[in-house]
Amino acid sequence: MNRIRKNPIFIIVSFFLLINVFFIITAGDSFFQLDNYFYVLKQTAMIIIVASAATILMMTGNYDLSTGSVVSFAGCVYALMIKSGMALLPAGIVAVVVGILIGVINGTMVAKFNFPPFIATLCMMYISRGVALILANGATIRDNMPPEIGNLASRDFLGLPIFVVFIIIALLIFVFIEKKTLLGKYALAIGGNKNAAFFSGINTAAIIFAIYVIIGGLAGFAGVMSASRLSAGDPRGMVGFEFDVILAIILGGTSLSGGKGSVIGTFFGALVVACLGNGLDMLNILTFWQSILKGIIFVLAIVLNEKVMKNISKKTVAAARA
Repeated sequence: MNRIRKNPIFIIVSFFLLINVFFIITAGDSFFQLDNYFYVLKQTAMIIIVASAATILMMTGNYDLSTGSVVSFAGCVYALMIKSGMALLPAGIVAVVVGILIGVINGTMVAKFNFPPFIATLCMMYISRGVALILANGATIRDNMPPEIGNLASRDFLGLPIFVVFIIIALLIFVFIEKKTLLGKYALAIGGNKNAAFFSGINTAAIIFAIYVIIGGLAGFAGVMSASRLSAGDPRGMVGFEFDVILAIILGGTSLSGGKGSVIGTFFGALVVACLGNGLDMLNILTFWQSILKGIIFVLAIVLNEKVMKNISKKTVAAARA
């Protein structure tokens, strides 16, 4: 029982349930409704989808700070393609390809040329944002926009909002990758000890490169989702998206230094942040107070993450000496 209580997934699920109980009591019946939970899921769908892949990346000890800018950039590309008369599917493919290309650049810099992920992805964050602003002439791409751009966001599938369906698909894919594929196992091995993984025959550079490309593609797809939801391309949007992704991953129990993580934990981490924001909105808490609270949670999550990893390291050393 003690082991279960120390499990990161148990902790984040418990925190999620406590937040729900708190807002059910304070915000009333309006919070505890199926429509509200669907609203929360739709609002956080892009974060969950990108964070599912980014969890696998963080298991290797790497991360991506460019995701928010890539989502914004791809969304602007998608909006411009639709505005020029291109059909929805080809325009979506172009946006995803844009994301993949940025993932290729990130992966090449980090995996091939050994750039620190902070420097490499920070550079791409600024470059992507700058190109998006140039494409959009510094303004939201909304004028003369065909109404069909919003078709994706308004669709349902089997009675579920399409964004919720996308979440389910992403979770199924990345939980399978984490638990059942060599990519997931190698990611954990690289995060645990990169040199040992390399000398055991794992192509560490190829694994890291592939994960960056996957994240880029998903960020491109998230750009399509964003443009569809807004019926516009916003070059200034998604500021802070990358930190919401990282916060969800850390809250879910993935180690910043790699070697440990959980896609399901990330899902609940994202839900905690989303439900917290939703509940505070219902209580009419101002946005700047919400930002301060999110920053405090981020700091506490990092401190807790480091404490848990130190305890695990001590136990590993003690077990090795025994």
